[in-house]
Amino acid sequence: MRARDLSIRLNLPRRPPLPTLDTMGRRTASIVQVVLAATLAGVATTAVGADARQACKYVPIHRILSSAGGVFTFPDGRQLKATRLDVGGCTTMPGLQSGIAYPDTNSNYTVMSHESDACITGTGRDGSTPTYAGFQAIVIESNGFKFSADLVLEDIDAQPVDDPTQGWRETMSSLAMADGAVVRPSMTTKPGSPVAVQPFRVPRASLQEVGFPSSDDLLISGAAYNSWTETKNCPFMNDPTGQCKAFVSYPDPIDRLLIIYAITQKSANDPNAAAFFSEVTLACGCQCEGKDDVAKITIPIDGAPGKCRTKTTTRPTFGCDFLGSRWCETEASTAWRMTDGAGACTAKPSLISKPVSTYTPDANFGRRFEP
Repeated sequence: MRARDLSIRLNLPRRPPLPTLDTMGRRTASIVQVVLAATLAGVATTAVGADARQACKYVPIHRILSSAGGVFTFPDGRQLKATRLDVGGCTTMPGLQSGIAYPDTNSNYTVMSHESDACITGTGRDGSTPTYAGFQAIVIESNGFKFSADLVLEDIDAQPVDDPTQGWRETMSSLAMADGAVVRPSMTTKPGSPVAVQPFRVPRASLQEVGFPSSDDLLISGAAYNSWTETKNCPFMNDPTGQCKAFVSYPDPIDRLLIIYAITQKSANDPNAAAFFSEVTLACGCQCEGKDDVAKITIPIDGAPGKCRTKTTTRPTFGCDFLGSRWCETEASTAWRMTDGAGACTAKPSLISKPVSTYTPDANFGRRFEP
């Protein structure tokens, strides 16, 4: 979005009403919606829907950044830390700095902005690989537990100018880590979108700046505005066909998440741009421990609707334990109950706790991130 003249209305489903934002000129905001949730193991009950995780905790990233030590503590004890970084000399706008709340501290949205040529990756039109040498970065870390994440990168568009070679063009990407190893997400765009997923190089030095140690440069996927026949400026929160979006997923658990914002080409008359991203959502859960139990369970019979059988099984069960070494999250599921002695049964909704990672919080987690 352009750095002047603000006006956006934010309206997120299943969230408390959000304030009205003023957008910057015709340029609209970019959002990263991050969903942190459980990695679910197989269970005797049946999960409900494609994602049965019970999301109940969320916090804007600016609130984490402004918390003491940059650490936000949820009522259940979990902690997240967020750090903003100017990578490779890519600076933020002094008047609208990355990491602040906008338009006020009650907003769910956090600003990311840039104003320097060091934020330019190159377009790759000359056959070279665009490079995230300089970019604005937000790094989100968890204290002693892992999470899965889904991100929607929105409003990846271009400055609406007559000559496409003379306006800024945006790119966004993400990378993660788990136990010190780099994790790449899946990334897709909608058919016919002017936004394309393409390779970007990240130099080893830039990775080190964001705490991602690597012995060499990395090749990652980035979403970038790619059309040279039109300069589409997608209206914020009004892109029902997803033409200016990229969809990112981390199905495997991670413990550090990096969000990248840069431009592939600078503008001839507008030297800076800005973006927003939204709150982080965590699933319900608790510190837990498991034990092996022998239990008689009821399961449906394949090919016999409405019929069940019982079987005895030995399996680990998990319960909340404030001294436990694991983290469990709550999943909606379906349990089965016998209704007569002939095997007839009915389904009923159920909630189960599933272990998603070890839980080993660090007492020194409150120290600011240092590359």
